[in-house]
Amino acid sequence: MWRSSKIFKIFVLSFCLVFIGCKESGKKEIAGSKAENTTKENLEWKQFLSYWEGDYDNSEQIRDQNKAKLNKEYRNKHLSLHIKRVLLPAFGENVFYAEWSEFKNEEKVTRQRFYAFDKKDTALVLRLHIFPMDSAFKARTKGAYKDPSKLLGITPEDMYPLGGCDIYFNESVNEFKGAMKRGACAFDAPDTGKPIYSWSQMKLNATTLSYSDAWYHKDGLMYYEISKNWYVFNKKTKP
Repeated sequence: MWRSSKIFKIFVLSFCLVFIGCKESGKKEIAGSKAENTTKENLEWKQFLSYWEGDYDNSEQIRDQNKAKLNKEYRNKHLSLHIKRVLLPAFGENVFYAEWSEFKNEEKVTRQRFYAFDKKDTALVLRLHIFPMDSAFKARTKGAYKDPSKLLGITPEDMYPLGGCDIYFNESVNEFKGAMKRGACAFDAPDTGKPIYSWSQMKLNATTLSYSDAWYHKDGLMYYEISKNWYVFNKKTKP
């Protein structure tokens, strides 16, 4: 009887050690996997943010189009682009100022934006803030990539009121690809007053930023295309 009881206890102890050990091992593997995924996501996030800042132009694209003797309607404008990280808590923790201008005349600013970044689920999100079409506002803020103090005091309420224009990025092979959700960035056409929407796509890597912008009718037909070809900006220097 004593021998049977001892054997049973040894069996129970062995079973518990093996079973608990397996459970603990499983927990460690899951915890390790979660930690590995978190580390990967953090590295991806840091890399994504590090790619944006810099001085760009699309001179190589213009040179290729000139060499190919493209018709005017298929040519892109020759532009400079400057992107600078700025401290503007009202827009978020990760905010960048973007300014486009004519390549040979950087005093002639053609577009200004704030890019505010955050993470949503597995996507890296660009919150787009469009500067108002006001000549006095432009005159006061242009060149802010060289002098960020020009942006002090600006809030989201100062921006053009257009919602739903976020761009969602995912990492691809050696680059990040993003796009707006179709139909989300909606507004009324300036000439007809009928509802249309903007759809932007972007690609980003360590040396190049590319994008395509177009406006569509609700039925999906093209209303206006910024350019027949994507704009391709190559990074020249880091500010």
